[in-house]
Amino acid sequence: MPREAFERFRALVLREPELQARLRDVQDPAAFLELAVRLGGERGCHFTSEEVRAVWQEARRAWFERWP
Repeated sequence: MPREAFERFRALVLREPELQARLRDVQDPAAFLELAVRLGGERGCHFTSEEVRAVWQEARRAWFERWP
């Protein structure tokens, strides 16, 4: 399942400072998505940029819902 693949990749990023740095250095959102998908795929975590975007939107929504 792609969502599970993305969550596995997210866990890898949290454990690997080198991955964090590579992703953090990308300023363009489209380039970030492309890099995340490529780096995930290289590590056996296959997901699409649309799936990453959906997770982003969920996180933003959850963050805004915390504030009354």
